[in-house]
Amino acid sequence: MEDKVYDVVIIGGGPSGLTAAIYTTRRSLKTLVISKDIGGQLSLTDDVENYPGFESIEGLTLSQKFQQQAAKTGAEFLFEEVVNIEKANGNGFLVKTVSGKEIKAKSLILGFGLTPRNLEVPGEKELTGKGVSYCATCDGPLYRGKTTIVVGGGNAALDAAEYLSKVAKQVYLIHRRDEFRGEKVLVDQVKAAENVKIIYNSNTVEIKGTDRVEGLVYKTNDGQEHELQAEGVFVEIGHIAKTAWLEGLIDINERKEIMISADCETSQPGIFAAGDVTQITYKQAVISAGEGAKAGLQAYKYLQGDKPLTPDWTPKK
Repeated sequence: MEDKVYDVVIIGGGPSGLTAAIYTTRRSLKTLVISKDIGGQLSLTDDVENYPGFESIEGLTLSQKFQQQAAKTGAEFLFEEVVNIEKANGNGFLVKTVSGKEIKAKSLILGFGLTPRNLEVPGEKELTGKGVSYCATCDGPLYRGKTTIVVGGGNAALDAAEYLSKVAKQVYLIHRRDEFRGEKVLVDQVKAAENVKIIYNSNTVEIKGTDRVEGLVYKTNDGQEHELQAEGVFVEIGHIAKTAWLEGLIDINERKEIMISADCETSQPGIFAAGDVTQITYKQAVISAGEGAKAGLQAYKYLQGDKPLTPDWTPKK
């Protein structure tokens, strides 16, 4: 593998990276996908009900379908973590992994998504995808008529609570402070919802359940512990774009997102990016997949150089 020169190395195995791989391999580009896992956040979602073509599908199953399709068209896979990218002598790039592998690439696509912030409490990891979610938009409809808990105090948590108030029977919003950091209009909407109960000055200490979430234990600032029963816990304390290792190579905004053009180009010729790790507004699997397709096609265009490309469509004369 280290002796090969790949046309495209894709970093990330979620919807954007895997879709990009489908498009690059269909254009006969030698493609390697490097990722620690397959699916990313999507694989942790119990049921996906908003991806076109599937009324309901397990996130891991959908991720595996992405991978199988990419592999069928020729993509290779390396399950590793990338720690550095360097511009190679002449053209192309050198990709270095945590184990010391060095892989040569003519172009790169960055599609490794965002990492949700964790509560780091007992039960969270074990019940992720089994009632613990990091995306109310994705998983909220699964809790219609049920009791849910949102943890957080920023716009993401307020958005989640307001959205879930229209779906769930009861919503608890646990916030560690005595006032919210989010926008006033969102705060007012949440406070106006009759089925939302706000619990201030409290921290989550445990998520309870065996095979599924059954409840949550929180501790108030005076040291008292309380338990809530619920079927779903939405952790909305933000996401992290782990892009510090790319600073100096490509442009990154104040939110640490990779800046791209409308065609998924970064500030570095030959490096493209797609999906949640970029500045796109909506962080959804279907959007990430579409952005991955764009990045794959743009990488192909870049590698073609001055050769004319056939457009996807031509206007009728």
